[in-house]
Amino acid sequence: MNRRHIALRATPSLERTSECRRPAFHLSVCGLLASALLVFSWVGGCAVPSSPGPESYYATTARQVRDLDQPVSLFPGDANVLTDEAIGRILNYRYEPPGLSRIALLPAGMEVWGGWSEALTTATKKIEDDVIAILEASPHVYDAAYLPSVLVPEKRSVPYLREAAARFQADLLFVHRNYCRTFEKYRVFRADRARALCGVEGVLIDTRTGLVPLTAVTSRTIDIEASSDDLNFRETVLRAQLSALAEALGEAVADVVELLDRQQMDASG
Repeated sequence: MNRRHIALRATPSLERTSECRRPAFHLSVCGLLASALLVFSWVGGCAVPSSPGPESYYATTARQVRDLDQPVSLFPGDANVLTDEAIGRILNYRYEPPGLSRIALLPAGMEVWGGWSEALTTATKKIEDDVIAILEASPHVYDAAYLPSVLVPEKRSVPYLREAAARFQADLLFVHRNYCRTFEKYRVFRADRARALCGVEGVLIDTRTGLVPLTAVTSRTIDIEASSDDLNFRETVLRAQLSALAEALGEAVADVVELLDRQQMDASG
């Protein structure tokens, strides 16, 4: 996959966030972040879609199961969680996404920006709006929205998440975990700049089947120059994190759109 530099003033970065690269999907954050000097950004991301196997795979698997006169699993205790028959059905299932979907989103982790200032709260809301706009731009998505907090289950396992998505009448649920790293060592060389690496790990869950047709891992490393409007260096760091997260999350949801568009093209072709 290709690597793209987002550089207004380029100086080599020491961090490589991933070996799997693809073009970035940039999100505007707001006037606050736009006023900052984005010095350099490494782009990294991997999307792993679920794809059907060749015809020979399904034929071979069916013959192996048919020829056996005993349970397939070598670990009988596993049947308490998932039976051999259920596992066989899952592996032989040829997944196709809905032709038209409602997508719910559920973030997990790293929600510290909104509590710092009104400006960062506005910037956070702008990221959410941009993410929804990316999804709704697809002809295969008729609605996208964040899962209401009252529906978020205390136990975030797949069965409970499917139940919440079903109550929300969402065909697909995109659950993503956000994380950020900052680098204090960088201040030794440039005391007026903050460097942040932020990433998104996301899974797309099909509400009807419970399958995960897509996993996405994206990350960005961005340098931002301190602004006179920053209360202290902590605010500079938070702005760097928010800007990096905006781009990483934008690419992750773009992977979802790409999956839906590509599989619909394959189905029609």
